Amino acid sequence: MIIDIIYTSLIYAVYYTLKVIPIIAIGIFVTNFAVNTGLMKKLNWLIDPISSKVNISTISALSVVTCTFSTTAGYSMLTDGLNKKTISEQEVIVTTIISSFPSHLSHLFTFFIPVVIPILGLTTGSFYVCIVGFVSIIKTCIGIILAKLWLSKKYTDQNTQLHAPDPVDKKANNNKSALVKSIKITYKMLKRIVITMLIMLFLVSVAFEMKFFDYFSSLLAPITSSLGLESEVALISATEVVNTYAGIILAGNFQREGLISTKGVLIALLLGTVVSMSSRSVKHSLPLHISLFGPKLGSKTATINAAMTFAIDVLFIMILLTDWHK
Repeated sequence: MIIDIIYTSLIYAVYYTLKVIPIIAIGIFVTNFAVNTGLMKKLNWLIDPISSKVNISTISALSVVTCTFSTTAGYSMLTDGLNKKTISEQEVIVTTIISSFPSHLSHLFTFFIPVVIPILGLTTGSFYVCIVGFVSIIKTCIGIILAKLWLSKKYTDQNTQLHAPDPVDKKANNNKSALVKSIKITYKMLKRIVITMLIMLFLVSVAFEMKFFDYFSSLLAPITSSLGLESEVALISATEVVNTYAGIILAGNFQREGLISTKGVLIALLLGTVVSMSSRSVKHSLPLHISLFGPKLGSKTATINAAMTFAIDVLFIMILLTDWHK
């Protein structure tokens, strides 16, 4: 039994690490190469307005933009600045929060539109996508407010200058030299990240295999019953806790059969997200954040982002429940 758990957890840790590490490597390499060759300046038309208005440094603004295509790559760009102490821990925290809506956009055309809407139907699917989008927009707005409160303009301006290459440094502007330098930095950073990620994913997988998080599912039935919701709501939520795709498919089937309304589907899916939030955060977000930002800061960024999503999801559930009983 123990051997099976260790074997399964090890396979999971290796598989997920091999899946994610290439994206992290690309993010770190591209950032360093752009800085070393001066390519960063060519994105000034897009990055500078974000940097100045949101009160974050150039590298953080680039990270936010990159999250539109890949959250992992976007977060990876913060690692180099953090290690060089050109961005602060507070800036890393607010940047990950601000990146919430861009990260949502990265999934819009790969998951929500091609998968969620066809399964749930145009009306229900669109409502659900909009709610998830509003949650991410609220988080992004909170991040912008925190950036205004926490970060001084003088500090971020100094960091922007630190990321501009020295025009008299011919070696830094040499593409071959910049390529070698960027590869060395990427390799050095990846060694630490890979080891940390493997350990974290292995430990988390062991906890899941030992059913450490199963008690979350047992909370669903009493909650839905006390709120006077259909029994299908509890079943959909419990299924979503185990697998997001399965929960959405089940919700779509129930709705087509007339067993549950649009509001019931929305509440079920949001409730499943809320109940499974801590387990999902521990299984996916926490290992990634810790491997990139270290145990202390990584735990902070993962916890703060998860707590915000949790609170806003609960708010939307309360709004739907209020309307439900009218």
